[in-house]
Amino acid sequence: MYYLDPERVNEVKGRDEMKALDINFTPVGENKAFLDIANQIRDNIEKGVLKVDSRLPSERELAEKFRTSRATVREALRALEIIGVIESKVGQGTFIKNISFSSMDGLFAEISKQTSPSEVFEARYAFEPYLAHLSALRATQEDFISLKSILAEFDTAIENTDIQQFEKLDGQFHYAIALSAKNSFLLHMVNIINNVRLEKLWGTLKERSLNPDKMKQYHIEHHTIYQAIHERDSHKAQLLTLQHLKNVRENMLGD
Repeated sequence: MYYLDPERVNEVKGRDEMKALDINFTPVGENKAFLDIANQIRDNIEKGVLKVDSRLPSERELAEKFRTSRATVREALRALEIIGVIESKVGQGTFIKNISFSSMDGLFAEISKQTSPSEVFEARYAFEPYLAHLSALRATQEDFISLKSILAEFDTAIENTDIQQFEKLDGQFHYAIALSAKNSFLLHMVNIINNVRLEKLWGTLKERSLNPDKMKQYHIEHHTIYQAIHERDSHKAQLLTLQHLKNVRENMLGD
């Protein structure tokens, strides 16, 4: 039996629809590229090129048009979905939901303040693995007790599929590692990251990426990081933390 990839089918439809609609997209820059994409989609709506129920091209094709990553495209689409401009339909694609911007200027101003999750992960790659390295060298018995206590609380969140509580505990776990590393400047960086977790764009992407299996996977990864820290294996703690962050990013952003 020949299998048709639904995403590839949607891409072909998307190309045909783009030709018919004559959508004008241009490559985006690196500084908050997701915002540039959102604004270009808005421009095409205001020009009448995109109308209610118009289907946007797939994430892959949009990434090609904008000459950026699918992760950045996904950030832009989720931002537009948050403010009600588009909606995603499973197995069908992403469609224009609202073309009236008279009451949306404030909402667009709000998404312009959102932090790019892709950029956040780049920053986390840079310093969180080293925090785990330092933690393995410097953590006290009190730090181990704190980390183990947080890990124990994950069980209830996973059992109840409580995504908000899971995300809260996840932040606490990584913050506890930062505390145990005994570096005040890097701790300040973790505080900035935890503030980003309160933003709607991050929350929406994280919520969409979490399910019971992923929650269990992250819980196992947290335990292995803790174990490496407890065993004073700084190299292993650093590698495990980096791999964990890469797994979270892939699940949230797709690439």
